[in-house]
Amino acid sequence: MAAIHRKIIGVLQGWFFSARLRVHDRLGLPAQTSREREIFRTLFSLAAANGKLRVFEWGCGLSTSYYAGFLTEKCINFEWHALDNNRAWHERVKGLIEARQFGSRVHLHLKEFAPFWEKPGWVSDYPPCGAFAPKTESEQAYVNLPRTLGGAFDVLIVDARFRRRCMETARDAVKPGGLVVLHDAQKAHYQEGLDAYPFATFIESGAWYPLQEAPNLVWVGSLTNHPVFGKLKDF
Repeated sequence: MAAIHRKIIGVLQGWFFSARLRVHDRLGLPAQTSREREIFRTLFSLAAANGKLRVFEWGCGLSTSYYAGFLTEKCINFEWHALDNNRAWHERVKGLIEARQFGSRVHLHLKEFAPFWEKPGWVSDYPPCGAFAPKTESEQAYVNLPRTLGGAFDVLIVDARFRRRCMETARDAVKPGGLVVLHDAQKAHYQEGLDAYPFATFIESGAWYPLQEAPNLVWVGSLTNHPVFGKLKDF
C-alpha cells in the first residue's frame, strides 16, 4: 500500500509541476519558485555593486529574458551569455530576447547534442557518475564555452546539462571575487566537487509542489569570501 500511495503522490505532483510550468510560461517567469527569484535578484544586485555585470548561464530560457529585464529596469550595465543544446528551445528564447530588444547586452549560444535520455544505455534519472560524461566535440564545447569567451565572469549559473563538469569549468571562468550558482542543488549527484569552492552556502528556496519531501536548494560558491554571503544569511 505504501508503494501505491507514493506512486499516486508522484503522479499528482507531476501534474501539478507541469501545470505550474505552463502558468510560468504564460507569465514569462523562469522555472523557479518565488523565493528562488528573490535569491537570484539579490545575487545580481550585489554582484553588480562595483559596475558592469558579466554573466554566463548554462541553460537559456525564460530566466534569460526575465533577469535581463530585471537588470535593465535596475539600470545595471550588463553583458549576458546564455547557452543551450536544443535548437528549437534556443530559437524560442532568441525570439523572446529580440522582442524585448536587449540588443548587444544578451548573447545566445548553441552547441547541439542529444539529451541524456535519448542516448543508448539510459536507464534511470541517476546514472553512475561519469557514465554520460561529455564525449563529443559539441558536448565538450558546451562545457568549455565560458573559457573560450575569456572567462572573468561575475556570475556563472549552472542550470542545465553536465552540471558537475560545468562546475569545474566555472571555477576557472569566474572572476576573482565572483560567484557561481548551482540551481536544483538539493540533488546529491550534483554536489560532487562543490568543495573546490572554499566559500559557499546552501539556501532553501521553497517547494515546487505539495507534499514535496524536501525543499529545493540553491547553492552559491566563490573562491573568496564575497560580501554576498553575509546578505544571504537573511534568507
